[in-house]
Amino acid sequence: MRPVREVNIMRIARLRSPRPIGDRPAGHDALGPAAQRLSPHPQLRRQVVDLYRRGSVPPLLSLLCACGLAGLLWPVLPAPVAGAWLLAHGVVTAGRLLLVRHFNRERVGDGQLPRWRAHYVNATLVGGLVWGVGSVLLVVGKPHVLQLFAWVVLGAAILVEFPSLARLGRPYAWLLIATLTGPLALMLLGPQPLPGGAGALLLLACSSALAGLELHRTYVDGVQMQVEFARLARFDQLTGLANRRHFDETLAGEWQRALRLRGEMALVIFDVDEFKPYNDHYGHPGGDACLRRLAAVARELVHRHGDLVVRLGGEEFGVLLPLTPASGASAVADMLRRAVENLRLPHAPGTSHPIVTISLGVASVRPHSGCRPEDLMQAADAALYQAKRAGRNRVMTAPEIDLASPAARRMRAVLH
Repeated sequence: MRPVREVNIMRIARLRSPRPIGDRPAGHDALGPAAQRLSPHPQLRRQVVDLYRRGSVPPLLSLLCACGLAGLLWPVLPAPVAGAWLLAHGVVTAGRLLLVRHFNRERVGDGQLPRWRAHYVNATLVGGLVWGVGSVLLVVGKPHVLQLFAWVVLGAAILVEFPSLARLGRPYAWLLIATLTGPLALMLLGPQPLPGGAGALLLLACSSALAGLELHRTYVDGVQMQVEFARLARFDQLTGLANRRHFDETLAGEWQRALRLRGEMALVIFDVDEFKPYNDHYGHPGGDACLRRLAAVARELVHRHGDLVVRLGGEEFGVLLPLTPASGASAVADMLRRAVENLRLPHAPGTSHPIVTISLGVASVRPHSGCRPEDLMQAADAALYQAKRAGRNRVMTAPEIDLASPAARRMRAVLH
């Protein structure tokens, strides 16, 4: 068995090859302090995708409402006015449809999501302004019956945007203001005011705004609940580290990436020496506090993009180091061992060490079709148990050989 490596800690940056930031697998998190928190991008992406998924329906329905209103008022309207209003609606509708088509054909990154949401909202507000200004020009001086019909169509045009835009809250309120300010002023202050109709319309506008805000709140609560469920499914609640499910997914993705790049990857597995006596002596709250301290140390020391610190279960932890040779992984392991030792946490009486220590097993592999991720796990686990048998508080490194070879299998059998 290879003895513990004594590696100069200052050479870690040279031993561990840097990882291209743009080559991380989907769903993979870096392990800086912010990496244990989920990004807000999933919520924003869901909002924007929902807007554009059915984004072609509202402008077409709005254009249909405009054509219906123009047809209703055509006998009493000057042809140039009606034609100009329909042309404006046609231009706005065409612009919104092109925007939706462009979004659906383009691969939109997270950084572009706010811009695309603003584009959709602005295009909708322009449509609302066309409705508001056009309604004033079309119904001024017209009989009361035609004005009431115009208000019915205008309300339908507003409700067309409700299912999508109301989820954003404020933009729907802006649409109501852009669409209704002019017509309401005309109804209340124009030459032929309609107090009853204005009151009914105000009631419709207020109820629509309140319903939109309530829908927005419900939608946000639902998205936040989904984000929380996703966090619970991928992160350990006690330590805040990735859990075993997250680790298995990341290991599979990194294994495939290493196969493509013909690169090397390493795994460090460690646990607390004689943790059961510690837990029995200090109780479960003390044991939990100890695990949280160790997790914080590991999270602080292992922060390269792509590295993953995980709680495998109980007092056992792991560190996945993609594109890292055995020498670099051993250096990281020894750095972790020294950091935990420097915490000087008092151990339970009667244990082999007066302070809390950890034992670590290191294994590395250059993946190929003849080996599996489980081989890397077994080799690191076997090295960990060898460190335990050798006296604890040390790093043991598995042989840097082909993990699928007969020699490796014999070595694992000896270690076990």
